[in-house]
Amino acid sequence: FSETQVLKVGLVKAGGPHGLRDEQASCSTTDPWQPAAEADPWQQLTMLEEAKRASATAAASLPISSPLPKLTAADHKGIPLLAALDEALVAALRSGAIKLLRTEFLRADGSEAVLPELLRRQELERMEEENGIRIFLTPEEAVAALRSLSREVAGLTYGWASPDHPDVTGEYLANVRRFLRDPLGEHVTALFWDFSSLPQKPRTAAEDEFFYQALKVMGDVYASLFGTIVIRHRSVPARPAELDGEVVILVEKGGGLDGAGAEAELRSALGALENARFEEGRWRVRFPTHAAAEEAVEAASAAGALPGAIAVFLFYNSRPYLARGWTTFESAVSTEALARLAYFPGLGKLLEERLRPKVVEIDGAGPRVAEMEDRADEGMGPRNERVIAAIEAASFTGKGDKPVVVQLYRDYAVKVSNAMNASGEASKGEYEGEYNAAGEREGRGVMRYANGNV
Repeated sequence: FSETQVLKVGLVKAGGPHGLRDEQASCSTTDPWQPAAEADPWQQLTMLEEAKRASATAAASLPISSPLPKLTAADHKGIPLLAALDEALVAALRSGAIKLLRTEFLRADGSEAVLPELLRRQELERMEEENGIRIFLTPEEAVAALRSLSREVAGLTYGWASPDHPDVTGEYLANVRRFLRDPLGEHVTALFWDFSSLPQKPRTAAEDEFFYQALKVMGDVYASLFGTIVIRHRSVPARPAELDGEVVILVEKGGGLDGAGAEAELRSALGALENARFEEGRWRVRFPTHAAAEEAVEAASAAGALPGAIAVFLFYNSRPYLARGWTTFESAVSTEALARLAYFPGLGKLLEERLRPKVVEIDGAGPRVAEMEDRADEGMGPRNERVIAAIEAASFTGKGDKPVVVQLYRDYAVKVSNAMNASGEASKGEYEGEYNAAGEREGRGVMRYANGNV
């Protein structure tokens, strides 16, 4: 997630994880879920909410398909230790820096008419106030969902398609809805989607403060072992033809390119371009072909090639998921604790029996459990080095993001390692060194643990 790489209608829990389909079973022959076709979309969604409230008690008593035994803090000493790693995220939810979307708002029949495209958080807040529809969980509900020990908060990891809007084509939103309506997503009550969960530009001073508070805990959204399920959209939607050749030039404030009067200088530096327009802090220009735009970006990105420019890049970002810095980080922290569970089999088996999958792919043919890399013999030290190398090799639009993200990863890796080591479940190891006459370890030696620690 990067802003320049840019990172339930109804009740939250009263209907349980059954979702709309289970609740329909309790309705009478007059179906409140199917309002008249000519009804206003907001009236439709209001009817949905009222019907959900009326049927909440009945819906809560319906059986859940393939229920899992409830995980509790008393099941393993490591559970409260690992759950405590979510406290910084809890603070961001309590303050309102991060808001979680009600999944019933996106899952409900008719929601496409009300929200045909993804909107900024500020626009959704206005919709909520003006139309009386509950789009976000309250801070208290959000904290309860995170602390449920059931992975009922979904965190979306994906690559922004443009700096202005992450979902230009609508493909991401369609696939998120598809996941929420799928059995793999039926238990999810809350959704983190950066564009709608964090204040976006233009922001007030108070919103800026919220935004930067949230940035500090971005890794926790994806890393939470018990609170979140990570939904990953690795494919980037195909570029719409109308965005071929579009380029953005971010400019220094007060610099030579800052202002509409710099168009001649820009044309001189970039060559044949059309439809140049200046917007606050940047230029947007179009080249005759997309290939010409790519060549211009490569040439202008060289050091000193375009004085007064902070960055030059294609407006539509087709860069692959794993070539992006923030998404590489998000995937890494999503699986960090899972990788360590290989060396703590007791806790690992417990979570496998009690929790839904941690990572689900939502692009392509449909939602499916992510395949985890089989690197059982790698050890955590080599894994950490591999992840850091991948982050450092990836692309960041924001200057200075790379070292910050590397440090965020290092910090989380240390925290989760300490929590698991304090869980009371020892990681197996082999001793290489000196022994005394009684066959006891004594003198100089090295203990090599299965997780790669020495």
